[in-house]
Amino acid sequence: MTVVQANSTQFRGARTPGRGEQIIDFSAPTPDGAILRSRDVYYLRRNLALVFTHGPECQGCRALLRDLTAERASVRKEDGEILAVIPGSRAVVGQLRDELELSYPVVADEECTVFQRYRLVTPDGGLRAAIFATDRYGTVFEPSIANDAHEMMPAEEIPGWLEFIACEC
Repeated sequence: MTVVQANSTQFRGARTPGRGEQIIDFSAPTPDGAILRSRDVYYLRRNLALVFTHGPECQGCRALLRDLTAERASVRKEDGEILAVIPGSRAVVGQLRDELELSYPVVADEECTVFQRYRLVTPDGGLRAAIFATDRYGTVFEPSIANDAHEMMPAEEIPGWLEFIACEC
């Protein structure tokens, strides 16, 4: 598990977005070195499944990432997109992306600043996995934060949430 030195004063006022709240926009590097702005992936265009994983060594997160690739066609059918935030260097995240043949955008959060902004860093410096199903404006309809047993929304539920969101908007 990746452990980070959390700086609680760095993102004063930031907190994990809940149902009905807006996600926090961010910029982070892709494994290829480009800077991806989260807003460019979804805003006014697509509903979004924003996914935070533990590091590449987490077998549960590796399974989730693989399952998300299997669900991507259904997600796109619902006018949605998946964006994964993975802690680690661009090289390590790129290797994971290539190994798992991920078909959706991923970013490397080497310093875990995005995790910190979302308050997904535990008091002991560990990271929490999470999925946020949002509309095309970034409003959270379903936040799913992994518990200690790594239980959270399974990948196969994401297309249903994005369909529900599309019907609501």
